[in-house]
Amino acid sequence: MDKQEKVRENKARRHAWRQGLIISKSRAWNWSYDNQLGYMIINANFNYVVAGGRFDLTLEDVEEFLKEE
Repeated sequence: MDKQEKVRENKARRHAWRQGLIISKSRAWNWSYDNQLGYMIINANFNYVVAGGRFDLTLEDVEEFLKEE
């Protein structure tokens, strides 16, 4: 991950936190059907998955989701 992408990820995390959401990044080493090595968005108050249930969101998907909310 390059520095520019990390900056975008941190910005998205702050934006999500202000909306009551948490961005979780997959920590798996290998791709599988249930873990696609991407991101998941979780509701911080009720602890349920809002988007990306299989860690299937890209950083661009996360940014787009946060713009719509």
